Amino acid sequence: MNRFFRDAIASGVLLSAISAVQATPIYMTADFSGGILTTGGLANSLGLQRTNTCSGCAAGSVSGNVLFDQSLIPGSGTGTVNIALSAVTGASNSTIFDIDFGSQPLGFHFGDDGVLGGPSIQFKNGVFNGFFFVKDFVLSGKTYELSMQGANWTMNWLKSNSSSDLVASGYLNVGNQGLTHQAYFELPPAELPNNRIPEPTVLALVMVGMLGSGPINFMIHE
Repeated sequence: MNRFFRDAIASGVLLSAISAVQATPIYMTADFSGGILTTGGLANSLGLQRTNTCSGCAAGSVSGNVLFDQSLIPGSGTGTVNIALSAVTGASNSTIFDIDFGSQPLGFHFGDDGVLGGPSIQFKNGVFNGFFFVKDFVLSGKTYELSMQGANWTMNWLKSNSSSDLVASGYLNVGNQGLTHQAYFELPPAELPNNRIPEPTVLALVMVGMLGSGPINFMIHE
């Protein structure tokens, strides 16, 4: 009976420890890029030009960076999945999400005001597929809306009469090569107070070590 209890406890603790380790975030930083396909009347005033007519100039560029949890990337066959970006200790808002358009440039970050949705990083069958991000912003007295849906984005001027004009639209480079310069993000070391209770994972590993060091005798009182 004692051996049965010992084995059962060891198995349960070990499974708990494994589950806790698997749930640990794996933060990665990466760069991404894209281009501008079409432009409207206000595009030049915002420093935007079509990429294929700009010959690599800044006005035709789209670029940015993102910090995401690699452990949350879905597997193949899961379809399109948006994973919300979130604050990470030790990471600035511009490290978590930053995207720039054109030569001025127009810059947008995690934590900006006027965000209507997102930012979320999007994967399709486990492969990078762009972002979900919708934000209204005001520039030179005019209100605009940036809408990113996967690999495609649009920027529109929202007129006072509830109509809108296209300013620019474009794409992001997606797929297996869409996220470049990937690197692990080092979390700052946690400062533990002297009276802090150890994390469950630590306790689990300690118990596993105790169970492996020798038999545990249980006293059963009838």
